[in-house]
Amino acid sequence: METNIKVPKTRNGKATFQLIVDTTIDLFYKQGYFNTKITDITNAAGIAAGTFYLYFPNKLSLYKYILMEFQHDIRKQIAVQVATVEGRFNKERIGIKTFVHYALQNPHAYNIIWESLYIDKQLFIDYYDGFAKRYERGLKQSIIDGEMHDVDTELVSYILMGVANFVGLKILLDLGHHNEDPDAIVDQVMEIIKTGIFK
Repeated sequence: METNIKVPKTRNGKATFQLIVDTTIDLFYKQGYFNTKITDITNAAGIAAGTFYLYFPNKLSLYKYILMEFQHDIRKQIAVQVATVEGRFNKERIGIKTFVHYALQNPHAYNIIWESLYIDKQLFIDYYDGFAKRYERGLKQSIIDGEMHDVDTELVSYILMGVANFVGLKILLDLGHHNEDPDAIVDQVMEIIKTGIFK
């Protein structure tokens, strides 16, 4: 988390802090980062400008906080769901399903996360690099356990993140056809990953 952010400890302070975050997420989703001013945030939240600066020094620090919260929430939800699942293949299946359902419940997340590429490219790099490094640890263990071929785990982590991201987009934006059953789509994706696509 940004060290210059002041996370409050009182109940009222926490409520105001969360109000700012929730209001900002909504505005970033509707208007984008660059078209959202701090005055837009404070007006929509119904707070004084000074209240904003009690917690956040600027708009960028607030954006970084939101970005890291998304990363933390996604990782946590996936970790909880795969914790009781046996086998790497099934963990991947449940992980992608969890990500897709998260995207459906939080459609604003895609917009805000991907906008980091234009706000500060290093933020985008750090976001996905952080995911990939954590992903790799599990993949390496699966190779040791004999569940996977001896592959480049860094490359595989990006391949699987790419699959999850674009399958999520297909379902979320209703691209193409047959998006009614997200779980069935993920099951089909996993069979393709298991068997391959080339003869």
